[in-house]
Amino acid sequence: MKLSAFQKPDTGLAVAYLSPRFPEPPVSRSEFSHGGAVKLTYLAENLPHQFPLANVLYAVSSVAHPLQIEVLETAKRKGLKIIVNQNGVAFPAWDGANYEASNRSLKQLISFADFIIYQSQFCKDSAERYISPPDAPSEVIYNPVDTRLFSPDACPEKPEALTLLLGGNQYEKYRLELALKTLKALHRDAPNAKLIVSGNLWLPRDEAETWTKQALRDMNLTEHVAFTGTYAQTDAPVLYSQAHLLLHTKYADPSPGLVLEAMALGMPVVHLDNGGVPELVGDAGIGVHVEHDWDRVNLPDPQAMADAVLQVYARREEFSQKARQRAVDLFSLEKFVAKHKEIFEKVLGDSHL
Repeated sequence: MKLSAFQKPDTGLAVAYLSPRFPEPPVSRSEFSHGGAVKLTYLAENLPHQFPLANVLYAVSSVAHPLQIEVLETAKRKGLKIIVNQNGVAFPAWDGANYEASNRSLKQLISFADFIIYQSQFCKDSAERYISPPDAPSEVIYNPVDTRLFSPDACPEKPEALTLLLGGNQYEKYRLELALKTLKALHRDAPNAKLIVSGNLWLPRDEAETWTKQALRDMNLTEHVAFTGTYAQTDAPVLYSQAHLLLHTKYADPSPGLVLEAMALGMPVVHLDNGGVPELVGDAGIGVHVEHDWDRVNLPDPQAMADAVLQVYARREEFSQKARQRAVDLFSLEKFVAKHKEIFEKVLGDSHL
C-alpha cells in the first residue's frame, strides 16, 4: 500500500474510509461486520470510497487499522480533512488500571480531527473526561439504521412464548450472567420464557463456554436458551424478530447500533439506564436504574430487570409502535447520510466544491 498515493481532487467531494481493509473499500452488507464498522458500510454505499483521489478521510474510533497513524499523518500532510467519529472510551469501571493505555490510540486518533462526530452525548462527555479532544468543531450524530431493511413488515410472526434477545457480542461475562438471572426471575411469572443469545462469548472462549454450560444447568435454563453465533447485517432482521423485545445488559454502553436496529423492527428495549442507551431508547422501552460510576460496574437486581420485561410485554403493542416511530423519525439512514454530506462539505468549504 503506497500511502503517498493520496491526491486531492480539484473539485467535488471525495471520501476515503479508514476501515480495516483500507485502502480497499469497507465490507459490504453481506459480509460479517459489527460495531463501528457498520456505519462505514452504510456511508460507502451512498458516498463511495475513493482512493487515492480523496479530500476527506473518515475514521471511526472503534475501528482499527494496523497502519492507522501512518495513514492519518499522510492524509494530513497531503491536505485532506480528517473527520473522526468518536464512540466510547476506556474507563476504570470496565478496563481497570489499564484504561489509560487503552485510550492512548484513541487520543492519537482524535488529535488529527478537523471535525469530531460524537455518537451520543455520553460519548462526548466521556471523551472530554478521558482523552482530551482537540479544539475542533463537533456535533452529536447518533448511529443510523436502515429502516427499510429493519422493518416489521419483512419479519416473521413472533413466537408464542415470551422471548428475549440478548444481541451483539457477549464480550463481558456479566452481560450474559445478568441476562440468565433475569430469565430465571422471569420464570416465576412466565415459566415458558426464552432467551436468544447472539454473537461471540468472552475470552478465553473455552472457559466462557464451560462457565455458560454450568450456569445453564445450575439455573435449569438449558432448554430455554439458544445461541446463534455471529451474523451478517442482512441476516439480522429475521434473527432479531424471533424475539419480542431486546434485553440490553451492557453497562454504560456508549451508542449501540443493535438497539436502533431492534427499535426499527418494532422491538421495545429493556436496558440499564446509563451510558448513551437512554438517549436512543427514550420512551420506546424501560431503563432499569443503576448508579453510574466511572470506577466500577453497577448492575441492577435481576428481579428489577424481569419486572421491566413484564411491564413492556404487557404493553408490547404500544411500545412496539413507539420503537418503530422513534427509529424512523430520529435514526434513519437517509438522515444520517445527508447530515454527513453536509458536514463534509462544510469542512471542505464552499470554495473547494
